Parts: sequence; structure tokens; C-alpha cells
Amino acid sequence: MRIHMWTADTAGSGWYRGHLVGMSLAWLGHQVTVGVRLPGDWEQLDAVVGCRVAIPGASKAWRQMKAAGVRLVLDLDDDYFHLDPANTTACATWTPALQAALAENLCIAHVVTCCSEPLAKVLRAYHHDVRVIGNGLPAQYLGTPRDYDPETLRVGWAGSSSTLAELPIAARALNRISVYERPALVRLVGVTPEQAMAAGLRGGRVGALGWVPDQNHYLQAADEFDIWVAPYRDIPFNRAKFATKALEAGFLGIPLIASDIEPYRQAVDHGVTGFLVRRDHEWGRYLKQLADDPELRQSMGMAARARASGSILQALNQQWEKALTAPDRPPPISAAQAVAA
Repeated sequence: MRIHMWTADTAGSGWYRGHLVGMSLAWLGHQVTVGVRLPGDWEQLDAVVGCRVAIPGASKAWRQMKAAGVRLVLDLDDDYFHLDPANTTACATWTPALQAALAENLCIAHVVTCCSEPLAKVLRAYHHDVRVIGNGLPAQYLGTPRDYDPETLRVGWAGSSSTLAELPIAARALNRISVYERPALVRLVGVTPEQAMAAGLRGGRVGALGWVPDQNHYLQAADEFDIWVAPYRDIPFNRAKFATKALEAGFLGIPLIASDIEPYRQAVDHGVTGFLVRRDHEWGRYLKQLADDPELRQSMGMAARARASGSILQALNQQWEKALTAPDRPPPISAAQAVAA
């Protein structure tokens, strides 16, 4: 098949749901292109995976491809129908008109794919065939060697301006661990020093790297963490996410401390691959526990790596191939249709 992964951006979403998926499909023998633009000869494509197709120009092309007989798979990795009110930029962008266009394009698609079951439940209001396919990473990341007892301990957080609202949840514990009896360096990836200060982070041992556009460089920066924290508010938008930080920390062999919400409740084995935080004071408690115990960091990191091994790209590409090649699933028969039959 000739397939185009039509990404909406060149950042993390485009990498996980476009470039990596395209690479894994190429391993199966398909001819795959990836990009934010459609090929000029798109009529010759067998299938297109479109990521969050909604703006007018993209919606017009979506309808044209459907009329031309191109198989359409619409993919989402965020819930744009239940936006985070704290993300004012997203709320201003995703107007009711744009949400309506996204809903229409979901209905037009042959198949809808998404990253989590909570998100799938939302999307099934718009399409009867919604398939959950998680994120994955190349297997080589599982082999990155780690030093679990470094001279200088680094506690890390990774995000962006769109997830900055999550950082204050753990800010107090991060500030305290930076001046603990065995002080740690706190490293923030994806935000500026000014944004870190606005989120409540202080002190000379707190550093912010800023935005890292290249995903390989991002993972290289995260690979320097000895402990990874992933605070999240318990809101519908966050519950529909994929537990990407658990995936990344697991591949790199780093113990993760995450908020006890979906999807991290399913991705972190509490006390084995990391810790789940239910109450605010537990951020500091678990950070100190891991900071004081290199053997615990190692056992959790290795257990997290073993769990993450099930999410290598080779374990996911056949799910994508089925979404692109398998016969369409018929819509469910309603009660009224069943009686009539």
C-alpha cells in the first residue's frame, strides 16, 4: 500500500502518531510518506492517516479524498471536545466551529484511531469504529545503559507550555528535594526559566532547558533524569491522554512518580515500576524515598523497562496495518433494526 501519514505538527504528536508509525509500517513493506502537507499526487494514495483534521483547507481535502476513494483514518491523541480551561491558547483555537468540523471529519473517516480507551469513549459518539492504538518507541531505547548511583542526582520533569499548568502540583516537593540533605538537581525540559519561576520553581539547583523541538534530543535530555515526575490534574482532558511519560521513563529505565489518575493508574505499577501520588504530601515522600535508595531506583527502573518492552513499535505496527487494510466494521444494529429484522 501507498500510505501518507498526514501530521498536524512536527512536535511530539507528529512524531509519535506520524513519523514513528510510518517507520513501523515501512518495516511491513508499505510505501509510506510523512508530513504536514499532502503529496501532490494524493489521488494515487491507497490510504491517509490524518491527525486532528479540522481546519477548513484540510477539511476540504479530506472530503475530496473520500470522494476519490482514498481510505481515510482519522487519528487523535487528545480530547479536543473537552479542553483544559487553563490552556487558553487551545481554547481560543478550538472554537465551536472547529470542533464541529472535527466531528464531521470523524464521521467521514472509514476508521478512527486514538491513543486511549477514555478518548475512544468520547469519539464513539461520532464514529462506530474507533480503534485504540497506543504510542510506542523503537526497541533500541530499551538498551540504553544507566548509572543508578550517580554522584549528582537529577530529578526531572518534561512538558511544554501547554502542560505548564500541571507543574505547580509538584513544585513544592521539587523545591525541597533540591535542598535536601542529599540535594538533587531539578531539571525541567520543555519550559523556559521564566515559565518555571511562574510555576513556583525556585533556587540555584533548578534549571530549565526550554523547548526541545527534536524528539531524539528531547529523549537524550530526559535520559539524564534519575527520577522522573509526572504531575497531572484530574480533569477530563488529562484522563483521555496516553501515559507517554510512563512510556518514555520505562524505555529509559527511569522510575516514575505520577499523579494517580487515568491513564497513569493503568501504566504505573505502584511500588514496582514507580509511585502513584494520591495526596499532595506524597510527592515529597516518594521523592525522598527514591533519592535515598539507589537500589530502589534500579529495581523500579528495570521493572519499568521490562513493562515498556511490550510497547516497541514492532508490537504495534500490525494494529495500524489492520486499521488501514482490514474490511470496515459494520455499524452496530440498533434495537429497532433488530426487531424489524
